[in-house]
Amino acid sequence: MKDFITDKFYFYNGPNTYLDRRALVFNLCLAQGPRVEFYEPHVLKQFPALEGEIPERVADLFAQVLVQVLKMDIDLFVNAYDVSRDGEDYVIAVEYLDKNMTEDAVYLVRDWFRTMTAEREFDFQGEFLKLQEDFDKTLYGGPTIYSLIEAGLKRGIPVNFLFEENQFQWGYGRKQIRGRSTTLHVDSIKDTEFTMFKDMVKDFLLMCGFPTPIGKNCFTEKEIVAEAEELGYPVVVKPLAGHKGQGVTTGITSPDEAIAAFKKILDAVGEEGDSDFDGALVEQQIYGTDHRLLAVAGKFAAGLERVPAYVDGDGTETIEALIEKENATVIRLDNARSPLCKIKIDDDLTEYLKLQNLTIDYVPQADERVYLRRVANISAGGVSINVTDKVHPKNVKMVEDLAGFFNVTCLGIDVLAEDISKPWDEGNFGIIEINAGPGVFMHLAPAIGESIDVPGQIIESYFPRPECSRIPIITGNQLTLGFCNLLYDHLREINPEIGFGSLTEEGVYFNGAFFCKNAAHDQNVKILLRNPKLDLAVVNHTKDNILDYGTFHEGADVVILEQPDYAAEMLERDLLPGGCLMEVLEDKIRIPRGEDEEAETYDYPSPEDKDEVLAKAVGPELKALLGKSQAVRP
Repeated sequence: MKDFITDKFYFYNGPNTYLDRRALVFNLCLAQGPRVEFYEPHVLKQFPALEGEIPERVADLFAQVLVQVLKMDIDLFVNAYDVSRDGEDYVIAVEYLDKNMTEDAVYLVRDWFRTMTAEREFDFQGEFLKLQEDFDKTLYGGPTIYSLIEAGLKRGIPVNFLFEENQFQWGYGRKQIRGRSTTLHVDSIKDTEFTMFKDMVKDFLLMCGFPTPIGKNCFTEKEIVAEAEELGYPVVVKPLAGHKGQGVTTGITSPDEAIAAFKKILDAVGEEGDSDFDGALVEQQIYGTDHRLLAVAGKFAAGLERVPAYVDGDGTETIEALIEKENATVIRLDNARSPLCKIKIDDDLTEYLKLQNLTIDYVPQADERVYLRRVANISAGGVSINVTDKVHPKNVKMVEDLAGFFNVTCLGIDVLAEDISKPWDEGNFGIIEINAGPGVFMHLAPAIGESIDVPGQIIESYFPRPECSRIPIITGNQLTLGFCNLLYDHLREINPEIGFGSLTEEGVYFNGAFFCKNAAHDQNVKILLRNPKLDLAVVNHTKDNILDYGTFHEGADVVILEQPDYAAEMLERDLLPGGCLMEVLEDKIRIPRGEDEEAETYDYPSPEDKDEVLAKAVGPELKALLGKSQAVRP
């Protein structure tokens, strides 16, 4: 008996006739099997949050469970679904993030329902865990990038993945920002690049009078030892091109230790197969706790204290067992939403234990805290503590003064401070590194303390309101190139420098000139809205375009329908609040108004006059629409 057959998979990259957002659509064939009540206890055992939400039809339950799976047990921002009929089959549309993972999720739910029907055992948790692990390897599995995507989606900002460029785009046309993680296309390439050169950054900080340890970049053992002795022990040795605390050795008190730290950096370079050695920095040792101070758009945004990975003894278990126990906690799931990473037992950990005359077999006494690493980076298992409210105003000013020198969206400033609540010029305090494009999820989900919505601050620094992410979009189902040209002429009378784009049967046009025509309609829409000089777009969607590709863009300010059919109805469905609907009739253009207002009409004497009259009818809407096209940022 055929049951729970899934086929006809189709992905839409944007709004479509099923959902007002991207969707996977597939058919589900169900045999005459058990009713919902049969599946309910099995489903509630895995997803107790569905208590009281169980629908009447099995197909709806299937879709509901699929959404829960797509949330990956970490409450990903995936919510929408729709269930309709296609003859004897059901058609399920579900919102998605990653295409491959969504299809795999369908197969998982399908297999689970089949085994429930057959009353066979199924390791749902084991299969679900594999799916989660696979999701963590996708573009959306990175904590920082996912948090930025979600921040956009929750604020009504259009977010699209540009496959050809391997980056994301928030917003449309002139309003857009693009990038991966917190490095965006509007950031200065030279400023971002400069922060990677730790030796030059150190010289810059010293020149400006910012607090930073004195040091020098060295290339030989002889240089390393000479610089360490000139600075005076203890010193720190770290790779010039390192990141996330990798290869950093602190508390060096002798030439032998300095040479050993240098050799460790050289070995790491050899393992990575990189023949270019950039050098190793030797710096004065500064004592204090590691902190990340963050600036967004030049303003202080958050402060985080980072403590090296540690375990607390119980008098019975070894350090190795305590690490295993700690890694099993929810806070260290090491996925797109967990605050902390796993603690890895590696050479750095065992060497640091050795310095304390300990091994992983040591049994700490009850309440004895054993630190496992020199560095406090979260990626190395460190613990994050929100200290935003504790940062002294003078330190806040220092962050903003330093950020003012760089044209980057985010600047992470790593400092060692004995007490972050004291001014930087009192006591031990030093900037040890600055980073353009730093990770920010740790501020959103610290291990200890309140969440600071840094991803939201980043998105709102460009898009204070949802409309700030949009350019005016005019859509229709029978718009012509002639209409677009007439409209462009009218627009140039208002603003000669306007960036105008259109997509009609002839292809994509920018400022009246042909640009390209892809076979796929959604690709044409994507390249139109990708243009960073675009102020206003006109997009024609035929019935076939809508059925095959959807619209790609989210919503429109003006929708012009001529002889509307069921496919074009979605254009009216997605008309933005306050938008204008126009109906092209046999001899006139009709604009419905409010309930207490009469419809506005424009007559045209012959079909040849239609485009000209239509352009005239759109005219009164243009001034308000163009007011929305101001630049996002000065």
